[in-house]
Amino acid sequence: MDNILTGQIDRLREISHTNDETANKVQESVNILYERRIPIETARFEQLSRYFIGEMEDKLRKVKQPSKGLKWYIVMWVITLASAFLAGYFIHEYREWKGKAVYWYQMYEGIKGYEE
Repeated sequence: MDNILTGQIDRLREISHTNDETANKVQESVNILYERRIPIETARFEQLSRYFIGEMEDKLRKVKQPSKGLKWYIVMWVITLASAFLAGYFIHEYREWKGKAVYWYQMYEGIKGYEE
């Protein structure tokens, strides 16, 4: 049992040593790339990026706006509400006018009765 554990510990040390070597090689590669600083032409990428951002802003602007159906629904609701208020106003005015007309007609008939 002791030999098996010792063998596995040695195997883990080898794997750890291999991982350390690999990490060092990757770090060296990153350092080389960082030191070289290879120039890259980004004008085309920037143009595409701005176009993409513009398209996304347009799409978001369209999404934020209410739909045409909703706009028409609101307009029709406002028209209905306004017509209901106007109808109520004119009905009230008609009843008030009718009451005054009856009153003045009765006054006229009373004065006409005195004159005869």
